[in-house]
This record gives sequence, structure tokens and C-alpha cells, in this order.
Amino acid sequence: MITHISFDLWLTLICSNPLFRKKRAEFIAETYNPENRDASEIERFIKERDKVFDRYNEMNGTKLPAEEMYRQVLGKIKGNDCRATSENAGRLMKVSNELFMEYSPHLLNNHIPHILEELKSRGVTLSIGSNTGFVEGDVLRKALKKLNILHYFSFLVFSDEIKTSKPASSFFRHIANQANLPQSRILHVGDNPKTDYQGAISFGFNALLITNPNYSIDDIRIQL
Repeated sequence: MITHISFDLWLTLICSNPLFRKKRAEFIAETYNPENRDASEIERFIKERDKVFDRYNEMNGTKLPAEEMYRQVLGKIKGNDCRATSENAGRLMKVSNELFMEYSPHLLNNHIPHILEELKSRGVTLSIGSNTGFVEGDVLRKALKKLNILHYFSFLVFSDEIKTSKPASSFFRHIANQANLPQSRILHVGDNPKTDYQGAISFGFNALLITNPNYSIDDIRIQL
């Protein structure tokens, strides 16, 4: 019997606001751009680098700090001036976090509050277990509070805070330890076949792969 559900965050509960990525690229273009790259080119470059960082974290079971990720991005844009990028990465991360909150993410679909409310009413405890990238756990907590869904979760596990990433078993162990339940009573819900589904199954959790962004409570009920 499932008594605890752990949700991945991105594309399972929330999705990014496209304006955040646009405004971040515009800030970089205006501030750290000696070669006068177009903001759209910078936006595409950051998206590509984000995928590279994700693969690195998944393969190594670790998490590059966001400040280091921004340092590497600036290193490419500014021509590998390591001194300058190290000095400016912290500022860029601070401004980016402010932009993320100003142009905050959206709920993946309108069913999300109802899904969380019904699961809680059935006595299922909920948590978030999510890899992070340029935006780390302290900022994501603020975003979830702004979206009025933070209170549904008993605890939150973010890769930057525990220094390990899915699909590593050490990540899922953190969830099991905090839930204080056998693996067989925990369901992990996410959209990534490798990290969210296979990683959870390999550790001994149950898993539900979200392929329809407009999923509803009925998609969860069949797993309970």
C-alpha cells in the first residue's frame, strides 16, 4: 500500500516562465557581453549548457553549484576570462534568482492543487524530491510558497542541498530516510524515464512516469 508520494518538481508540478529565461539572457547581453552576442543566442546557449550540466550531474551522482554553472557560462560568453567570471558569477546568480521570482514559474496544469488536496485528504504524505540546476532549493521553496502549494509537502529534498542527484541511490535514500517508511510504500512521480522512473525502481520505490502534462488525480489513483 502506498502511503507516501514523492514528486519531482519540474514538468511534474511546475514549469518555467519563458519570460524568466528571456530576461536573464537580456541581462547577460547588456552586462557581460564583450562580443555583442544577441540575447536570443545567449538564451539558446544557456539552454544547451543546462542540458550538459544535467547529464554531468546524472552520470556522476553529484550537483554542480549554480554559481559554478554561471561561472562556466560567463567564461564562454566573456572569452574565458576566469578572473572576471569568478567575480561576476555570484552577482549574476543573485540577479537571476530575483528574475526567477519576478517572472515566477507556473503550475504544470490546473489539476495540481486538487491532486495534492485529495492525496492529503486520503492520508498520503507528500514530499518533493528533485534535481536542481541554475535555480536551487532555497529559491524554489519561495516559488512554491508563492504558488500556494508549499504547505502540502512534509519535506523537500533538493540535489544542491544534499550534494547528490537522481538517479543515484543516495538521492532516493534521503527520501526514504525522511519518510521513515519501507521503499515499497513510497511512490516517486516524475517525467524523466532515467532519473525519475528507472532510478526510483532500481532503489526499490514504486514509480509513475508522467507523459501527459495535463494529468489528473485519476492518473495517480491507479497507482495507490
